[in-house]
Amino acid sequence: MNRAFAREAASYTTPIFFGYVAIGIPLGLMVVNAGYPWWLALVMGLFMYSGAGEYVAIGLFAAGASLAEIVITEFFVNIRHIVYGLSLIEKCRGCKKWKPFIIYWLTDETYALLCSTEIPSRAENGPFLGTIAFLDFFYWVLGSVIGALACNVLQHFNLAQYLNGVDFALSALFAVILCGQIGGGILEAKKAGKTGTEKSIREPFVEPFVPAAIGIATCILAVLLFKVGLVPSSNIIFLSILMGIALIVIFRGITFYSERGQSAKTAILIALSAMILAGIVFAAGLFQIKTSGSADSAIKEKLPLALVIVAIFICGAIIFFERSFSFLLFSRKEPPPLIKFIEKYIPSMIIAILLVYCFKDIKLAVFPYGLPAFAGLFFAVLVNLAVKNSMVSIFGATALYMILSAVMV
Repeated sequence: MNRAFAREAASYTTPIFFGYVAIGIPLGLMVVNAGYPWWLALVMGLFMYSGAGEYVAIGLFAAGASLAEIVITEFFVNIRHIVYGLSLIEKCRGCKKWKPFIIYWLTDETYALLCSTEIPSRAENGPFLGTIAFLDFFYWVLGSVIGALACNVLQHFNLAQYLNGVDFALSALFAVILCGQIGGGILEAKKAGKTGTEKSIREPFVEPFVPAAIGIATCILAVLLFKVGLVPSSNIIFLSILMGIALIVIFRGITFYSERGQSAKTAILIALSAMILAGIVFAAGLFQIKTSGSADSAIKEKLPLALVIVAIFICGAIIFFERSFSFLLFSRKEPPPLIKFIEKYIPSMIIAILLVYCFKDIKLAVFPYGLPAFAGLFFAVLVNLAVKNSMVSIFGATALYMILSAVMV
């Protein structure tokens, strides 16, 4: 890949740089504060690479959880990655030697970027997408190592406070990507409906919003269940995705199959399966909450370093399997209509879920606490619509969020 394409690929990842470094540094701080050596942050980043999963893992290590508890928890924390691969199968065809690396580097933010990125006509899929995924990976490892190495310095000079709010760049990124996907869906639907019926002409103004609306609704429901203590934080995204899949299949899947002259039984079966799985995830989360004890329960001794290393490698293998599951299942044959349905509806829904999930800890009931977040999102979307420049909108929104947050403290 020539340098021009490499620079273009790198430009897509600039917001991720600020977000990942800002989020990675606290992880490094946590590793050292838990009593582990600084290089453990590097090992976790290289061989586990799962933002939320790493935060959960270091908490379990510090609490002295058993190896079985850690592995099972990490499996469910990252199980949503099984769904991510489905909507990237076609885009990753022809990536050849880059494919295993892209799969390994597939995080929430990288997934969002890969789904929305338009590959230049003369660029190869593998190197272009691989560059984006690798840079995201590098930013995360860099942030966590910086945090681990600089732990004592940051705490002594109280410099960590100046990072507060920089991670809002990730939220702004999700908002801009979602806005772009909805806008692209409207343009595509308009072209398809120009010569259609009155219904198909009206459809452009409704259809692209359906996946996003369902994603927002299901994630809000999952967050509310989390707030009242019925769902653990680690299950919010996966539960939202399962509920969203069930609703999208009910509202759009049956029609999708019928228009292709195929039986709607498949769609009904998928919806039922998703609802059953959602019920299982909800029940498992509820059981986990009931049996985990209160937050004030006694803390065990931290897990020995040797067992921590073993746990990291086992969890890393499980996460890679989850990310590669869809590619292994469908890469050697023509994917069924289900894949086309997923590619059309699921990415926007998942990005909407990730956007809502970013704000699960905001005290929305107290107006001032939510104001910086809402103002930042509104600014990001408005500027992106006006100037069509995602970098300007994301950086501007992040700066606005940081200023408002600092003023209102």
